[in-house]
Amino acid sequence: MPDLKCLERYPVSDDSVVKAFAAARKAEVPLAELPEPTPPDLSRAFALQCAVSRELGWTQAGWKIGCTSERAQKALNASGPFPGTMFSNRVYRSGDFFPTNTANKRVVEPEVAFTMARDLPPRGQAYSLDEVMAAAGSVHVAIEIVNPRTPNGFADPVPWFIVDGGLNEGIVLGEARKLLSREQFASLKGAVTWNGEKRVGGVGANALGGSDIALAWLANHLNEHGTGLKQGDIVSTGVITEFFSAGLGHTAEAIFEHLGTVSVRF
Repeated sequence: MPDLKCLERYPVSDDSVVKAFAAARKAEVPLAELPEPTPPDLSRAFALQCAVSRELGWTQAGWKIGCTSERAQKALNASGPFPGTMFSNRVYRSGDFFPTNTANKRVVEPEVAFTMARDLPPRGQAYSLDEVMAAAGSVHVAIEIVNPRTPNGFADPVPWFIVDGGLNEGIVLGEARKLLSREQFASLKGAVTWNGEKRVGGVGANALGGSDIALAWLANHLNEHGTGLKQGDIVSTGVITEFFSAGLGHTAEAIFEHLGTVSVRF
């Protein structure tokens, strides 16, 4: 189960929103309508995200960071990054078949992911970048699969995306590699293909200036909300290449220098 200290700091009294989003995630179909007419503020949205995790009862595998790139921010009309949840029953390895259905969006996002070697518990001061990277154990090329459960998909307000687990549907991990240097994270080149056709690539700096910087952002965001990263957590740090919607029967592959290849089939 996830660490729900965020609920101690930001309690949720009305669980109608929680039950609606948890049911949509379990059923793998979008909501017919939003459970409230007005989006929550960002603090309440994060508390609701935590409460949805509790309602699901699934084992949390880690976190994703949404909208770390300008391209993603423009696509979702977001002013900056936001956190999301990832669960163990939706973690796959390169080459796996990713279960999905026709109601899902299947947005493919090639990213850099970390696995944490040590805890970063909540404390009274921010974590430095060096402290965060010292707690990371390995790095992977990854493909996050994004699928909104909101009724209007990507056109809904960003706080609902936070409630909806950051829109995460699952993560596909490549081989674990040793950590790169800060310069390598920023200059890392990534390429992606969809059904064998090359799409627009990117560089690591597209994700908040580098995936290491994005990881530090998440560590401190969680710290500010009374929770933290744990040993074994997987953290996906945001798309750095073109992203696109895949159809049933499609395949996608990402190749990142220094990190290798990851592929997924739908």
